Amino acid sequence: MGNWLATTPLGSAFKVFCGAIIAAVLLTWTQEGSISFDHWQTWLIGALGIAVPVIINWLNPTDSRYGRGNDG
Repeated sequence: MGNWLATTPLGSAFKVFCGAIIAAVLLTWTQEGSISFDHWQTWLIGALGIAVPVIINWLNPTDSRYGRGNDG
């Protein structure tokens, strides 16, 4: 799994997604003083929105970093 996270575009999108979820949970904790899963939908939607650019880069045929245009 570590190799997948480190070397694949979907692994990168997953890391961004998880980072956004953690940041949203921490923000809720600082505002409300406790972690409650009442806002899980907001966290999920925000994290999906943040992960979209990585997925777009992967699908882009001219993106040479790790997109479909990558020669490696």
